[in-house]
Amino acid sequence: MWRRLSHGALALVAGAVLGCSSAAGPCPDGARLTGRAPPDGVLQWCARADGQKHGRWAEWHATGKLKAEGSYADGKMEGRWVHYFEDGVKQFEGDYRGGLKQGLWTLYYEEGQKNREEVHPPGGGEVRWTAWRSDGSKWAEGSILGHRAQGTYSEWHAGGALAAQGQYEKGEKTGAWKYWDVEGQSTDVPQGDFTSE
Repeated sequence: MWRRLSHGALALVAGAVLGCSSAAGPCPDGARLTGRAPPDGVLQWCARADGQKHGRWAEWHATGKLKAEGSYADGKMEGRWVHYFEDGVKQFEGDYRGGLKQGLWTLYYEEGQKNREEVHPPGGGEVRWTAWRSDGSKWAEGSILGHRAQGTYSEWHAGGALAAQGQYEKGEKTGAWKYWDVEGQSTDVPQGDFTSE
């Protein structure tokens, strides 16, 4: 049994030294493993001879636990990417296409509950998002365009009653905003966490 483990370990080291050109290695043909994994380093990726990232990419926390993993294709982020908190709980995850976020991205609280979802359209554009409190109740939803709030925004009190609703344009509040207290009664006083600026 010891011999089998030793040979397996040797094969793994040989794969890294020889540039991972075999199908069993972590890098695709034409790419070599660069950087160092724990305990000797915290960043490792596959790259072609010209330095362009191509294949698996991984980063670790100083503790040695995985911090992030994903892959590159021709120098651009591609496919599933996942990031982790120091204790190993998932922090956020989603897909890249041609270096741009695409589809559903999910962010989590440190305890593991869903914090936020974002839906990224192909090729960029307006991102729809929904946020939840750590107890699972819906907190707010809206859209972002170019890192600025855009379009309809809604927010709820912890008990579930609508707290605020209005429009954003290029990151600025526009038009008439409506507010409700925790009992669901209309009020002129701004309500909600995200709306108090």
